[in-house]
Amino acid sequence: MTIKILRLLSVFAMILIFSSCSFASDAAQAINNFSFNAAKIMMTNSSGDFFFSPYSIISAFGMAYAGASGKTAAEIEHSLGISSDIHASLGRLIRSLDDSGVLSSANRIWTKDGLKLHTKFTDTLRLYYDSTVKELDFKNNTEASRQEINGWISDRTNGRIQNLLQTLDPATRMILTNAVYFNAEWSKKFNKKRTANEKFYNDGDNFIEVEMMKANSNFMFSEFDGVKIIALPYKSCGLSMIAVLPPKETPDVLKNINSEILGQWIEAMTLYDVDLWLPKFRTENRYELKPVFEALGVNLAFTNSADFSGITDEEPLKIDEVIHQTFIQVDEERTEAAAATAIPMLAGSAMPVKHPKAEFHADRPFMYFIRHDNTGTILFMGLQSFK
Repeated sequence: MTIKILRLLSVFAMILIFSSCSFASDAAQAINNFSFNAAKIMMTNSSGDFFFSPYSIISAFGMAYAGASGKTAAEIEHSLGISSDIHASLGRLIRSLDDSGVLSSANRIWTKDGLKLHTKFTDTLRLYYDSTVKELDFKNNTEASRQEINGWISDRTNGRIQNLLQTLDPATRMILTNAVYFNAEWSKKFNKKRTANEKFYNDGDNFIEVEMMKANSNFMFSEFDGVKIIALPYKSCGLSMIAVLPPKETPDVLKNINSEILGQWIEAMTLYDVDLWLPKFRTENRYELKPVFEALGVNLAFTNSADFSGITDEEPLKIDEVIHQTFIQVDEERTEAAAATAIPMLAGSAMPVKHPKAEFHADRPFMYFIRHDNTGTILFMGLQSFK
């Protein structure tokens, strides 16, 4: 049996959000669990920065899972902790973020001309992912097809994600794309006049100089065994950046954080008068995430035994690889972030109140999250070290 190529592509380019809508916890739980599981693998395999969007990745796999059947579906469910309820939950999350007024989101299915998809599959993607379908001639117009998809992605990510699809196999049968772009200002902007070069320590006494933004204001803050946690809200949306700073003596404590621990730290936050230092930074990354999913237990989906018969009966399909590309820029006024996930599949004003004082000087590697306040959903996760 000849196994053809199906490319499943999810593009997610975002710029930090806020939303006040609430929705079921299925998506939040799956996204957050994946966040920390993937981060542990990334920290083991890399000694430098990382930045990724678990929201984008799980959204992409949600669309793939919509067409999975049998043991393939069961393995994805077990490994990622999801069920068929994930589609409705993700749909509510997507609509909630789109309604924020600072977020744009779009989905599209690209298919080989003439490929017949199951109605149930397309209905699921249309209903929960608001996805439309466009046919392309992957075989005879391969490069033009690649450029059209990349152009669609670039347009919907404000140009931050360029050339995500670097190659396109003529045997491609389908590509699923999800594109999101968000741009939000800090609720409390940093004064540019206070930004100054400061030392950032990566290893012991070794340092580099970075542009350090500074502020003294009231922020939600907590501290546990020397680990400092601060919430930096964005303007009028319902999203915050949560930054976690480990003690100088035990930086490896970041490897032990999980969703439950982070939730406890955030729950314990109270208002402090914080002397805040946060570096300006810009990071771009590209990942091949197939090994991450295999390490998490998703294996059948990448083999000739994969069962994606819920997509089409015309040809057997399998996932070839998972590519994730990200961008983030943090400055005095705002945070801008973009991410793209490609999943190629082969057929086979009140009275002043005094608050306790605290210091949060991010002058050493720290972890950060872009988080939906109401549900606790982690949209972005990163480790900044300037290595």
